[in-house]
Amino acid sequence: MKKLLFIILIAVVILFSVDRLAAHLHQPKQGSTDVVIYTTAWCPYCTVLRTTLNQYDIPFTEYDTEKSIQGLTGYWALRGRGVPISVIGEEVIHGYDGQIITDALVGAGHEIAPKWPSDETQ
Repeated sequence: MKKLLFIILIAVVILFSVDRLAAHLHQPKQGSTDVVIYTTAWCPYCTVLRTTLNQYDIPFTEYDTEKSIQGLTGYWALRGRGVPISVIGEEVIHGYDGQIITDALVGAGHEIAPKWPSDETQ
């Protein structure tokens, strides 16, 4: 019985450590202007987000939550509940809302039109 409890305790400590490491690696850093997006290949909102960032020449790092360990751990660390997840500067945005993303990009110092392109242009 003591061995089983010890094994469970070790497993809990390891999982907690992995969670804290993932949070440290993927949470936005103070003063950051970086743009990181967590996406999937099949998500239409992810496609629109990716296309628009490219259209405005905004550099970003993209992690596929289904195809990379970085994407999966980032999704986990950011408490993902859908895609896309955008980390823009110091802000984490769950889901797709063009105006919130625009405001975060402007707040992080990126040049972009004050209004997000309408969905009619896609």
